[in-house]
Amino acid sequence: MVQRCIYFDYQRCDLCGECLSRCRYLGLTPGEAREEMKRLLKGEPTRVVHRRCISCYACDVFCPRDCRPYELIISSWHRRYRERGLPVRASYLMPASQPNFRTDLVRAMSPRERELLRRWRETPPEGELVLYPGCNALTLPHLLDAPFLREVVVSGDFDLCCGEMYFRMGLFDVVERVAQRLTRHYGGRSIGTMLFVCPAGLNMFRNVLPGLFGAEFSFRTMYLGEYIWEKVESGELQLTKRLSRRVAVHDSCHGRILGEEVMGTARRLYAAMGLDLVELAPDPREGLCCGMAAGCNRYRPEDMYRAAVMELREAARTGADELAVYCGGCQLTFSLMRWLYPTRQPVRHLLEYLMEATGGVPYHPAPRRARRMLANVAVKALPKMLSRRTYYVDI
Repeated sequence: MVQRCIYFDYQRCDLCGECLSRCRYLGLTPGEAREEMKRLLKGEPTRVVHRRCISCYACDVFCPRDCRPYELIISSWHRRYRERGLPVRASYLMPASQPNFRTDLVRAMSPRERELLRRWRETPPEGELVLYPGCNALTLPHLLDAPFLREVVVSGDFDLCCGEMYFRMGLFDVVERVAQRLTRHYGGRSIGTMLFVCPAGLNMFRNVLPGLFGAEFSFRTMYLGEYIWEKVESGELQLTKRLSRRVAVHDSCHGRILGEEVMGTARRLYAAMGLDLVELAPDPREGLCCGMAAGCNRYRPEDMYRAAVMELREAARTGADELAVYCGGCQLTFSLMRWLYPTRQPVRHLLEYLMEATGGVPYHPAPRRARRMLANVAVKALPKMLSRRTYYVDI
């Protein structure tokens, strides 16, 4: 008997195939997409989806009936994990591993950044405005070291994972434990609004964890960019320096899921700072992934490389001066891949632009941090590529 995915809406799906035919990675015609959906619904091996899917999440955006086809696809990865576990080559890249590819970077950070991490780790999550940094901002703490965030309480550490990576890999059992852990951690806390610099964290806390995995949070959730835009509109935050540069705008996977709140707000902030925006796709919802999630299917680094290079090439064709991102994970991934596929366009984060536009001194540690990350992965993960050993995530 086929095990049904409890997160997919079988009743609403009419097999239109739009979710798969619009995917730029699968390359399916509408007819082929419908046939692939039939196989997915029956729990049968697919001809294309399970081979080419890079876990970009866009099919959930494309589905006109909100059936969650992405969850249907990764449910097969969930079954695979329960039967076989993860290959050991993936362990160094998992948030639950200590150390892992992110925590190993702390020793190379500046004293100021290490002090920020200590402060955020020891600060309780209490207050009207509390910011959840997430693993990406913890890897790039300079992003939150800004005068316009002084009213915000930043609280979090690497071990307070939102579960996003596990969700993208289909490790539903692990995400359920994350949901329980976060419910306990924030239960009884006096929090008015939780701000999220990372769209992934926002989507997990607002939609995925409570909607699919039973997490319970009493606070309001808000994208940090929206909070900053309100300060700009009110005149409380002055953009004193005009950034007259042409930038190609990259959207994150979770940014597409959250839509206008993230994608529109980021663009309004870019424009307000004087940046000339170049779109990488006629419809931003059909943009390409940074490549980070591409390793979730086969756990192979070459899949991540190919996906990242596709977007780096798209950006290079625009002739823009820089590649603008609002997700720290996208910035780290592109910065890492640029060491393997050099391009002339630096990758800059929205908050780095804001720091410069408000009179701050630009600081761009992502390229150096990504180079160290690449070296650590080469030493600690790649030697395990040929190993057949597997393991299960303990969290």
